[in-house]
Amino acid sequence: MIRTRILLTCMLMVAGHTFADPQEVRDVHPILTDKFVLGAGIFFPDRDFRIHVDGNTAGINPDIDFENEFGLSKSDEVFALEFGWRFGKKWSLLTQYFEASGSRTAVLDEDIEWRDVVFVAGSSATAGQEFSVLRMFFGRRFDTSERHDIGIGAGLHWFEITALLEGNIIVGGQGNQFRRESVEAKAPMPNVGLWYNFSLTPKWALTSRLDYLGVDIGDFSGELVNLGLGVNYRAFENFGFGLSYNYLELDLTITKPDWRGGTETTYKGLFLHASAYW
Repeated sequence: MIRTRILLTCMLMVAGHTFADPQEVRDVHPILTDKFVLGAGIFFPDRDFRIHVDGNTAGINPDIDFENEFGLSKSDEVFALEFGWRFGKKWSLLTQYFEASGSRTAVLDEDIEWRDVVFVAGSSATAGQEFSVLRMFFGRRFDTSERHDIGIGAGLHWFEITALLEGNIIVGGQGNQFRRESVEAKAPMPNVGLWYNFSLTPKWALTSRLDYLGVDIGDFSGELVNLGLGVNYRAFENFGFGLSYNYLELDLTITKPDWRGGTETTYKGLFLHASAYW
């Protein structure tokens, strides 16, 4: 399913580059030409956060769905930042950052397994999670007409993931002990990607980017997709507004001594931001 989305996105990006008006113009949107581009605003993600924390003797534990099990909000607004630096004629550095967190207490409808303990159905338990990502991407631009900006490159996503669960556990066949369990992982995920931007007019630009990689590195293995499709309006000489749809999916297997298991995390939604170009 992930690879199908990647293929469709690549086809759309290539089609836009192929069939767009090839006529070169002198005045284009500054997002294609200025040395620095900054976007700061609010990301409105629909979140899906699942983890499993395997025990030492019980084998692979089932996934814990934090939104469905505990009623965690799936759409908290978070601050997000994007920054681009064009150095030289063809090279650029692109960055992206956001972080999200949340916690909720709920009465468990069923037992939940975490490592080698079981949190008891009918008891009150609290679940919390923190997630942050920093993307750094180096790219090379191809020679195209002034209205088109297309390039490829490679980079790194740095993830920090924390999850906790606290409540009553089963001890000796009875739920009579309070326990707090937590796991944390910091995962560097290299990736390759491409982007395509098109200046409709000096005031309007369409933007798109795609990062992808399946990787096995150290204690981590998994698959990453990071997609952005948007539009930017230049309101003043060096200031404008942007709206984009961002999609981030991380499917990660973890083999650390303090966390054997994994996480399936998805953030998708609109990113509304102010833009500065200079």
